[in-house]
Amino acid sequence: MTEQPPPTSPTPSVPAAPAAPSTHALAVVMRDYLSYGESGMADLKEAVHSVRRKPVINAFCQHLRRILEGEVPVPTEVINKEFERRAKEDGPLEDGTPAEPVHYDDQQAYEALADLWEYLDLTPEGEPEGAATAVKSAVRSGRSQLLWVDGDPLHALKTWMSWRSLALFLVGVVLCTVSWAVYERIDAAFLRSLMLLLTLAGFVMASIGGGALWLRRVRYVNPDAFLPSERKAKDGRR
Repeated sequence: MTEQPPPTSPTPSVPAAPAAPSTHALAVVMRDYLSYGESGMADLKEAVHSVRRKPVINAFCQHLRRILEGEVPVPTEVINKEFERRAKEDGPLEDGTPAEPVHYDDQQAYEALADLWEYLDLTPEGEPEGAATAVKSAVRSGRSQLLWVDGDPLHALKTWMSWRSLALFLVGVVLCTVSWAVYERIDAAFLRSLMLLLTLAGFVMASIGGGALWLRRVRYVNPDAFLPSERKAKDGRR
């Protein structure tokens, strides 16, 4: 990627535009997290991967994604201002000499942000890559696949459809519906008992047939569905 041109300062006749919320989020994250070194980066990673992320963290992740994709300029000035502020806050060195703040050019700032992106384990969409994100994406993918599968729908239907299960489901529905309708219209105790028994039998038949069709459909979408999952040893903390 080519270096971004350095930001130009506004002319005296034109007032500077207020900082965008995403740029403000970057400044806040640098001040509250990144200025504290490794401990601050660890706290930032925990905040990024928390279940309920703060709005400023969301804005920071999206802004970071846009920077790395070249949609917005590299905020080198914002980064260097935070370095200067931190150097003034820390004060002079032990020998009394003033601390020299770190100064990045555009390329160095971009590389630092790219390293930060990898450290935070973010997806290409700016979302945290972790167990919670994996579960959400799997649920969304499974939900969409259950509704529709790419390819020829007729071929897919012939692949997972069981005509016996379908016939059992339809016969059960018809038997249950007709038996219940007759049950409500007759007065003979013996016939009412018989119709109630047929209604229950039809309900069971429809449940078995419909459940078998649903299981075949799920297994067609995901062949590993309902299989026992192997327990994996938890990775140790780094």
